[in-house]
Amino acid sequence: MLKISCPLSKPAERKYIFHVLFTEFLGINYEVEFEQRNDVEITLPEGNEHRLVLADVLFSKREEEWLKPGSLPNRPLAKLDVAGMGSFPMIYGLRDSSVQSMILHTDPPFIQCSLDLFGSCFFMLTRYEELVCQERDGHDRFPSEQSLAYQEGFLNYPIVNRYTELLWSMLSALWPGLKRKQRESRKVISHDVDYPFFTFRRSNFSIAKESLGDVIKRGQLESAMRKARMIGSGVTTLERDPFNTFDWMMELSERAGIRSSFYFITEQTEADIDGNYSINDPEIHSLMIRIHERGHEIGLHPSYRTYLSPQQIKREFRILRNEAELAGIHQEQWGGRQHFLRWKAPDTWQGWEEAGLQYDSTLGYSDRPGFRCGTCYEYPVFNLRTGMALNLRERPLVVMELTVLDAMRSGSDEEQAFAEISHYYRECVKYKGDFTLLWHNSRLVRSLDRKVFRRCIEELQ
Repeated sequence: MLKISCPLSKPAERKYIFHVLFTEFLGINYEVEFEQRNDVEITLPEGNEHRLVLADVLFSKREEEWLKPGSLPNRPLAKLDVAGMGSFPMIYGLRDSSVQSMILHTDPPFIQCSLDLFGSCFFMLTRYEELVCQERDGHDRFPSEQSLAYQEGFLNYPIVNRYTELLWSMLSALWPGLKRKQRESRKVISHDVDYPFFTFRRSNFSIAKESLGDVIKRGQLESAMRKARMIGSGVTTLERDPFNTFDWMMELSERAGIRSSFYFITEQTEADIDGNYSINDPEIHSLMIRIHERGHEIGLHPSYRTYLSPQQIKREFRILRNEAELAGIHQEQWGGRQHFLRWKAPDTWQGWEEAGLQYDSTLGYSDRPGFRCGTCYEYPVFNLRTGMALNLRERPLVVMELTVLDAMRSGSDEEQAFAEISHYYRECVKYKGDFTLLWHNSRLVRSLDRKVFRRCIEELQ
């Protein structure tokens, strides 16, 4: 067991980040002692001379600075150079230190690190900057361009996992007998069911209009042709519907030993945005049963205007549970993802907590892939306003297919798309983390899309 001695300020916040890093991520037992000091010291309780001393910056901010612009990291970030591990951006740290490095002292043996490792991880995992910065896009989402990770060039790798490995390297150098939790990398595949069937509630004119838009606006002739063939078909030919890709996706996942998740909208709070179906539709009822019987997971996709409405989230989750009960669907855990990735720190998490959901998987950006929370590990979340840890867990979203396919230079480069997705997969595997991929059932109309998805399931090993 380790002993962590830390300053008296922000005890709940410190306890939370110690729990996440030591218990959740590393699996190391520890005890905490709060005392008058200006750094964080890690030792053994029995008085071994070996010790690790880390800078303490964020949690020592004055109370009037907390959650204010003055508490944000100073930019450009300083770098921490670690032999054998490369250079680390210091989100928080001792910028005025004469040496921006990890210093190993040998007499007595201790390590001194100018990085505020715990404050930096807390900043990323709680989405601290999103509560402070007021910039939003047209859907009231925090833009990736405003994030520290994007501006400082570390959105494409999980900085919290790198920090965790740095912490482990320092601990194991001082106490070689320490053991850490063993992990296995996972592919976590999910599907937001916005439009289960293309022809649902569509007139022939609407089908023709979208088909024409695929050609003129999006340059997607193949997609246009497949959609146009549905003119006059009606609901009786759903097996030919271009969005009805569920059995194909499940078959691919099952061959790879993957249990996929399908997140359903249960009410509409914005008519033109919240899908084209009702959870009560017989076709949806049958689809949910089929997904469940094949061993996959059903989840919630809260509608467009729910992200600031705990009562509406609770209502929509209750509707899903009722429909699942009618279909004979019982699950040990329930989770999902906000529609349009609309999310606000920490209000949306709190709404999910109060609704009784076990996990959320919203936290990726809508315009580019990457590590919004800085990690590829699932973790318990924290409410920055109340200062309380929640039971809800976050499964950070690493890649949404739209952010890759829509950003391609030519719009039809299979190798380019697969290479970018592969980069994020390899980053997750490097830390034995979870590669979380969102792929909409309605984004498999083109053969290119189907090829890339198939390769993600079959070739990423």
